[in-house]
Amino acid sequence: MFAPKFSHKPILTIAMAIALGGFCSIAFAQGVFEGSGEEDNSGCVGDGCGMEFNEVSNSTDDTQSDNANGVETVDENGVKTVVYGTDSTAQDSVAQDSTKAADSTKVTEFFDDEDTRANYVQENASEYRARKEGFSKSIQFGFRAGAGANMNILGNHTDGWNVGFDLEAGAIAKLPIGNDFSVAAGLDFSYRTYSYEGDNDYSHNEASISEMLFQIPAFIQYAFDEDGFFLGLGANISLKMSGETEFKQTVDTKDKHYKDKRSNTMPTVGVELGSLLNIGYVINKNLQVDLRYVQNYTNLLDQDVIAESTLMKTKLFTSHVTLGVTLLL
Repeated sequence: MFAPKFSHKPILTIAMAIALGGFCSIAFAQGVFEGSGEEDNSGCVGDGCGMEFNEVSNSTDDTQSDNANGVETVDENGVKTVVYGTDSTAQDSVAQDSTKAADSTKVTEFFDDEDTRANYVQENASEYRARKEGFSKSIQFGFRAGAGANMNILGNHTDGWNVGFDLEAGAIAKLPIGNDFSVAAGLDFSYRTYSYEGDNDYSHNEASISEMLFQIPAFIQYAFDEDGFFLGLGANISLKMSGETEFKQTVDTKDKHYKDKRSNTMPTVGVELGSLLNIGYVINKNLQVDLRYVQNYTNLLDQDVIAESTLMKTKLFTSHVTLGVTLLL
């Protein structure tokens, strides 16, 4: 009899498959395989291997502490949380709050002193008003009224001209241009009178002039003190609105004796130009008094149309002095 043939190859193949399967099962059970991303921990057994847990503190109160790398916070469950990158921000915030508190304390102490506060308000009143209300509000408006006299000092053939009367009232505007200087301009309504009396070889003559006009004074003013004396220099323009003249002549000779009266035979010019000097005193911020001097350089009489031979060669450069009171709003 022949013994059956038996091959060892199938048995060897089965044994290798069993060995390979056992190796793979051990690897998957421990979680160590390529690309898993987990660390090898030979001392860990079970599904929880490779996981991290927050450290639990025994304290049940919320606490917060600083460390070298961040701010550590512990909540009511005892779980610690560390927040990084906030140390410098928190310290800067605390430093800023401390600086603000110190500055606030200094300001409070500064204004607690009544004298210091009063001086501060007074010294900065003008600047504060200009900043608060705008540039236009820094201009002061007011009214001025004055009365005075006129004289004929300069000119030709001024003998016989007497002192006349001036009355004026109008509005004024004042603009500060510094601590001590200001620019002022006004518009005044004026009434003036002039009188003349003289003799010649054959008659006694009397003349009178009255006129109403507008005046436009403009000047730069310097204040020696905030409440004290001031000085102004500028120009003045007079614009005639209307005027009347009267000439009386009394002839008394051996052959003749009569009186004659003629009207509007010596008209005055329409525009007079002059310089202005203003000296005054500030009583308070709303009230001031001044003495104003105006010297005209235009002949009062219109020589081109004058009809009185006695006054044809007369030149009158009138001078005016008025005492005024100004009320600023």
